[in-house]
Amino acid sequence: MTFKQIAENISCEIINKGNDFDTADIENVSAGDMMSEVLVGDDENRILVTALTTDQVVRTADIVEARGVILINGKRPQASMKALAEDSGLTLISTKNNMFTTCIELGKLLGKCK
Repeated sequence: MTFKQIAENISCEIINKGNDFDTADIENVSAGDMMSEVLVGDDENRILVTALTTDQVVRTADIVEARGVILINGKRPQASMKALAEDSGLTLISTKNNMFTTCIELGKLLGKCK
């Protein structure tokens, strides 16, 4: 599944279209607000779902090779986070949904839950 397909199927706002917005093959989701927890995961082709809006999220996404970030609860990125995402070519999306709803929607789209 691509970010384009995700954006078409969940209620969200695209803040930054990353380099692979139309082509990324997303298969997994990592969700959390403690970046140390995200760092221990080893899923490939994943997206990061979080309520944090700092540069550290983009840096963590880069380290774990996440395809992009979805901010929850209607959060808006700090200006420096948005700029770093743009510079890194990372997709950044915001949704008004909470963590649980976002993960369920993504799980259904990815065929991981019914």
